[in-house]
Amino acid sequence: MPPDWPVVDETITLPGITLEGGETLDAIRVHYRLEGTVAAARDNVVLVVHALTGTTEATVWWKGVIGAGQSIDPTRHAVLSAALLGGCDGTTGPSNIEPDALPPITTRDQARVLALLLDLLRIPAPLLVCGGSLGGMVTLEFAATFPERTRGAVVLAAPAVQTAQGIAWNAIMKRAIALGGAREGFALARMVGMLSYRTPLALEQRFGRRRTAAGHFEVADWLDAHGERLVARFDATSYGALLDAMDSHDVGRGRGGVSAALSPVADRLTAVGIPGDLLYADEAVREWADASRATYRELTSVHGHDAFLLETAKVSRIIEEALDAAARTPVSTPVVNPRAVSRHVARPRLRRVALAGCGFVGGSLLELLTARHEERPGQVSVPRVLVRDAERERPALQQAIRSGLAPANACITDPHALLDDDIDVLVEAIGGTEVAADLVEAALARGIHVVTANKALLGLRGEALKASAEWQRSSLSFEGAVCGAIPIVRCLQSGAAGVDITRITGILNGTSNFVLQQLAAGQTLGEAVETAQALGYAEADPTRDLNGQDAEDKLRILSWLAFGVAPHALEVRRRGLDEDVARWARDVAASGDRVKLLASVQRVGEQLIARIEPTRVAANDAWAQVDGPFNRIVVESRSAGALVFQGPGAGGLATAGAVLSDLLPLIA
Repeated sequence: MPPDWPVVDETITLPGITLEGGETLDAIRVHYRLEGTVAAARDNVVLVVHALTGTTEATVWWKGVIGAGQSIDPTRHAVLSAALLGGCDGTTGPSNIEPDALPPITTRDQARVLALLLDLLRIPAPLLVCGGSLGGMVTLEFAATFPERTRGAVVLAAPAVQTAQGIAWNAIMKRAIALGGAREGFALARMVGMLSYRTPLALEQRFGRRRTAAGHFEVADWLDAHGERLVARFDATSYGALLDAMDSHDVGRGRGGVSAALSPVADRLTAVGIPGDLLYADEAVREWADASRATYRELTSVHGHDAFLLETAKVSRIIEEALDAAARTPVSTPVVNPRAVSRHVARPRLRRVALAGCGFVGGSLLELLTARHEERPGQVSVPRVLVRDAERERPALQQAIRSGLAPANACITDPHALLDDDIDVLVEAIGGTEVAADLVEAALARGIHVVTANKALLGLRGEALKASAEWQRSSLSFEGAVCGAIPIVRCLQSGAAGVDITRITGILNGTSNFVLQQLAAGQTLGEAVETAQALGYAEADPTRDLNGQDAEDKLRILSWLAFGVAPHALEVRRRGLDEDVARWARDVAASGDRVKLLASVQRVGEQLIARIEPTRVAANDAWAQVDGPFNRIVVESRSAGALVFQGPGAGGLATAGAVLSDLLPLIA
């Protein structure tokens, strides 16, 4: 019989992420199930995170907790459950057939994928996030990674750091699979796992020494049945990958320890320990609850670990308490770190700036800040500068140290130490989406203002990071992320670029524009790139500039600001520069016209059509007159017609100037 509420069950593709281990996934397939109706305010979603072998059908495996009239009620709540990254229920993961389909993952990676799903569904903050065992680990990681999106969380039978006991049980199961294979070995692994989920007393009370009609011990048949059932529906390689994720679990990793990681969200965390749990002892749960000052609840049961699935009445009471508390934290009200508030109240002027990255942009910014410091000493200091290579000569940093802007020990290589001081502003100029994402998320979670020029990060996580900043009453500024010195971000945000925008067209990448100019002058593609690099207009690896990915990141940001579409959700058709385009560009130039890499997004009915492609323009066209590393943007709107923005878009100083324009209001 179908349920009495709407059900959406589908598999979608999300934008890729850089995993915690450093590997990059270009795209992620996610299977999710949403039961119930999302309220207009989008404030009634309950995110249920499944355990090791769970599925998206939370209303099936958690009967008595989820259902009409239950604590989680799909007639009142929208119940969202997604198959975890690494699993075998439709979400991207390895398999017996494709064991290398996914690199090693962590519970932090799994939590980040859930956040991407929430972004796509336009859910800023679930009413509650809850889960047990592996689901509890991922719930904890979600709360620590996205405290601004956590209105309430219930973590059942899960430690903050994987225990030796947990590693030991998992080692036996993985060894069983390695020795016995994907059928017999996997069935044996499941039988071992079942023994860790139940207590000796529970087994004794249920089975004792009773035998079946065939003369087998009932408990042995029960174990056999569980092994066979899992083999029939699950994948052994995926199972091993999930066990590895559990073994690497440490919510305090890179965050200064468990207490530091969970304290900002502790007032919204409920920890549930089960006395007699053979997998995760209640002491392991109480330990992190006490350390972070989270709420601790004891779930007494003869069943042991599986009590979070079997003691539905007791679990429901805990869930109801958490839901009631979460409902008093409406989605429109920021959840603020009290320590961040007290810091801002005590010292309203912002002075201490942490700088991540000292390359083209970071070094140029230090030059600008040093000049300003020499004119107006004491207004700002840069106590920490994060670099990849401490041995590399950095004249701008040395001058900053000599001027007193930065201390002698400012240069560091450990990202975890960057925010250790009482920092007011993080300037992220390191690029990429791995370390940068961790730094920005950590800063915003602490109420620290962030200034970034990282268009790749914003193209992937912009909407969620902006929401995080708003919830923590800090700020996320990114004028430098799009077109260097052109103030297009500020104009779009303020409405100065026009109201009811219909189309945006632009030369968004200065490097590719310079390369096209050199091609028109007769250089080969390789020669043009070398010239751009020699003049500081291209990175050592110009791939993202040439293939149009850099322009695509910027187009995503512009579309987000102009049309409200989440950056990662925009569909873009893209063609960059390659040898074929280079030959065509030289031929076009010989005829008098020019080729430009044009990016555009326009509203057509209810759709947004976005393209990046080499385009032929007439020699007398305004687009053809955009020389060198310059950018040009035309914004068309019903209120202002066509407004043109043009200026330098490549080079350290152009971008650093835009970064400084974001920074000045925070340090003045």
